[in-house]
Amino acid sequence: MVKTEVNFMLFVCISFFIISTSANKYVVSNQRVTFYEAHSRCRQYGLDPAEILSESDEKEIEQALLPIKDLGIFDGFWIFASNLADKKNYYWLNSNLPLFYSAFYQGQPDNTGDKEHCLELYQSTTGVFAWNDLSCDTKKRFICQRKQKINACDDNRSGVL
Repeated sequence: MVKTEVNFMLFVCISFFIISTSANKYVVSNQRVTFYEAHSRCRQYGLDPAEILSESDEKEIEQALLPIKDLGIFDGFWIFASNLADKKNYYWLNSNLPLFYSAFYQGQPDNTGDKEHCLELYQSTTGVFAWNDLSCDTKKRFICQRKQKINACDDNRSGVL
């Protein structure tokens, strides 16, 4: 009985604790979900949706992503800024701050079809990481962040996952 319970807890933790972590700040998920679902999952796991407020934040996230094998243009990750509330400007959902720093790929954001209001981070064909606007309903992996070191497996949060 105890062994089964421990195995279940390990399965739950492995299914979210995922691909990579960086300096105990960023947690990268391999789950592919919509922007809204990704935001909700970060919160469910006791984490904040990832925000890139500076070039140093960008570099730290890139370091967390480098070990991942599938990083191409179609394999991006949700970062949590949107222009749904204000079509002209993007705001981070967690802090409600506007984008003071950005790393959009050339020609982005372009709001193709007036349907691209959420942001992803991906690795371009040149190997450079860049931002792109995308439909919020697209299923992508996602990045959460934490401000203090937590371990969902050690603090009895496994039931939430």
